[in-house]
Amino acid sequence: MNFWKLFGLENAETNEKLLFFLTGAGLIALGTIGIASPQWFNDAMLGAYDWVLHNFGWWFMILGFALLMFSAFMAFSRYGEIRIGGEDATPEFGLFGWIAMVFTVGYSGSIIIWGVGEPASIMAYPPPEPWPVQSSLESLSLSFMYIHEVFPGLAMWYPPFALAFALTIYNKNVSRYKISSMLRPLLGNDDYGKLYWFVDLASLIAIVGGIAATMGFSAQVFTALLDDVFALPGSQLTYVLFGIIGLVFLADVWLGLHKGLQNAAKITVILAMVSAGALLVVGPTLSMINIGLDATGVWLNNMFRLSFYTDPTTAGDWGHYWTSFWWAWWAAWGIFVGSFVARVSKGRTIRETFVVLVGVPGVLLWMQHGIIGGWVLSPGFAEPVSNAVASDGIPAGIVEALSLTQFGVLIAVLFVLVITGYVITSLDSTVFILSSITLGTENPNPRNRAWWGVLLAFVGVMTIELPLFEAMQAFPVVLAFPFTVFIVAIAAASYIAARDYYRETLDGTAEDTLVTQRAPQDSQEPAAEDD
Repeated sequence: MNFWKLFGLENAETNEKLLFFLTGAGLIALGTIGIASPQWFNDAMLGAYDWVLHNFGWWFMILGFALLMFSAFMAFSRYGEIRIGGEDATPEFGLFGWIAMVFTVGYSGSIIIWGVGEPASIMAYPPPEPWPVQSSLESLSLSFMYIHEVFPGLAMWYPPFALAFALTIYNKNVSRYKISSMLRPLLGNDDYGKLYWFVDLASLIAIVGGIAATMGFSAQVFTALLDDVFALPGSQLTYVLFGIIGLVFLADVWLGLHKGLQNAAKITVILAMVSAGALLVVGPTLSMINIGLDATGVWLNNMFRLSFYTDPTTAGDWGHYWTSFWWAWWAAWGIFVGSFVARVSKGRTIRETFVVLVGVPGVLLWMQHGIIGGWVLSPGFAEPVSNAVASDGIPAGIVEALSLTQFGVLIAVLFVLVITGYVITSLDSTVFILSSITLGTENPNPRNRAWWGVLLAFVGVMTIELPLFEAMQAFPVVLAFPFTVFIVAIAAASYIAARDYYRETLDGTAEDTLVTQRAPQDSQEPAAEDD
């Protein structure tokens, strides 16, 4: 077999081959070091993590707010009427399949993992007094969770990438399906070849940081559940579970977006709703509802105060270790989630895409975090769960909460299934975008996608061996930080693309009527091989 065809690179340019092998070699080196010297790797990552957040936590906060304002402007100004792909474009996916893919790809197993971990951690280590707002510690803890994973977090990091990709690739007819293509409306097509290549390299590294953290969190939670809830050999069976995930992932790759990822996303959404409903029934229901509602009031009444909380009068970085960490993780995920959302949203308007990317998931996440957060913050749960998190990490806190819950083993089974579904859909969408960026096409071939999956699985296996759960937090912060310098330029370029596209296609007799024509995609490969 032809060597390049084996890796799905037979039609790739030299710089694209270099991009694939250089990033792949970095992943292999990362995984090898982590497996061979987990304690050293753990300490090195945590050191880098501390340095970035202490010195540049402010940057993530300011950038996040700027992107929030930008996203809202783009969605609700006249540019929100622009249809991705042109006026004649029709949606490729049904409403439920579209929402399911956006939701499962964008929000992952953090709903369960951090839905327990963040409120319980804040209970164990609250912000220094005086607190940023007056409330009970339980409501303050859950309101921070709402800030970070419901709003404004949702509206900051995904929409700018989705809009930039949609406008440049599908409406401005930029032929190469790459992150660097988002900069072409700003910089032009010529004279920036090396810069564009480095932008793509930085984006691949940042994407790897985001998905590596998610896989690492999931792996250590799997191990804890298998060990302590089911009394099984956790580490060994987690390897087996990741092997099964890999097989399902490969099947999804060959089935393609329509039959593979879309169906996996639908199943995962259903499982997530079933697990949340079951937990609400068997848990301390009344306390869960009351805590969730009270925290909602604290959140809505103090949204911007909590979003910018830095506690500047003490020597600590409490605010940065929560808010800035979350914004860095969103930034790492935003690159591939936004790009993927643009891919599956052709035929929808920018405003529709914003609503489905922010509004619908926001409601679902508010409900689920209210249930999960209310569960672990209820009387009889809050103290033992927060103590377990403080002494042994978030996986131990999840195990403790399950041990205190009636039918906890059943809930644990549902949690394993839901997190597995999120890992599969996140991995599938990640490798889809990694391969797309590498090859410059919206329909990358299955062979290249499968290789990216193997490389990411190798990193996932490495994370099982890391001694501290907290080391996973370093991946998105450290690896996404260099890419943040390009995010402002990408936002500016997407505005220019929207403005120019609107002017070029404007009906001269009706100022607010948008007349668009679908841009030809001559350079794109047909989807037949995947679907």
